[in-house]
Amino acid sequence: MSKQRITIEDVARAAGVSRQTVTRAMNDTGRINPATRQRVLQAAEALGYRPSRFASNLASRRRSYAIGLVIASFRNPYYTELAAEVLDVATERGWQVVVCSREQGTDLELISTLAGQVDAIFGYFVAEDQGSLALAARGVPVVMFERTAAVPGLHSVDLDFEHGIEELMEGLKNRGASRFGLIESDGAIAPGPYQPSERRRAYEKLGGPGSFDSIVVAEESMRGGAEGFRQLWNASPDLDAVLVFNDLMAVGAVHGAHTLGVSIPADVRVAGIDGLSLGSVMTPSLSTLSIDRLAVAKTAASIVDTLLEAPGTGPHESIIRTVTPHPLWRESA
Repeated sequence: MSKQRITIEDVARAAGVSRQTVTRAMNDTGRINPATRQRVLQAAEALGYRPSRFASNLASRRRSYAIGLVIASFRNPYYTELAAEVLDVATERGWQVVVCSREQGTDLELISTLAGQVDAIFGYFVAEDQGSLALAARGVPVVMFERTAAVPGLHSVDLDFEHGIEELMEGLKNRGASRFGLIESDGAIAPGPYQPSERRRAYEKLGGPGSFDSIVVAEESMRGGAEGFRQLWNASPDLDAVLVFNDLMAVGAVHGAHTLGVSIPADVRVAGIDGLSLGSVMTPSLSTLSIDRLAVAKTAASIVDTLLEAPGTGPHESIIRTVTPHPLWRESA
């Protein structure tokens, strides 16, 4: 377990000065008695105090910041494409980015490590207790993707799947689809037993009772998508539309259909979620509920911009902003 971070208040108490005096001494700004400055620096050294880069950058008003980005997996091209957008947005602002994956540690471990290195953290986090996430961040702002922030210090870029999936399902129905199957991710990358994803819940809410003739839960991979399609087709060979948790699995589902001699889209329409560039070069090209990754990156950065312009002594109340995905119609549906 990581040690509690030493704060500027700890240094102020040890040196017998105010918080403002510590700030001036550490930044070597303003008029300050040399002996007092020396006492502050000695106290900071003895305590092992490391000034918050977030706070020091606020004080100097420089726009050179470091951002930590936590993605779910390097194996899914959605996250690498999102990371590329974050890097582009950060570069425009002169920010540096540290990228890591939840495959490298738990949410709390990654946030705790990044909190000592960066000014803000973006990413995908699944730990149930948001309060623990905020404590691990030790005052560093955290912007979560696809999960609504509920405690101070955490912020979020939500994806409005309900409206996006509603538009997707209406489009499929307008194209003649009436019997739907769903391939859901098993969520194995998250700790604990399987829990229905937000995407599945949105599908079922919008479709209504009995709207899906068959639902299977499969590994979140192309192999899992292919196996999921095989299970769906064996159970309900008269399906005319298959919705898939993400594009990676949908690519596998199309491949699985080919191996069974099922024609896409003549026999069944297939649609994923993500909007991967990979989907545009396969045969048939993949229809998908496209997530604007550039909009996600820009929205997360704008939240940090807002926080930088409104410094405070404690965690800021949650800022929640939303990006709505939209269907990208290609050949598979």
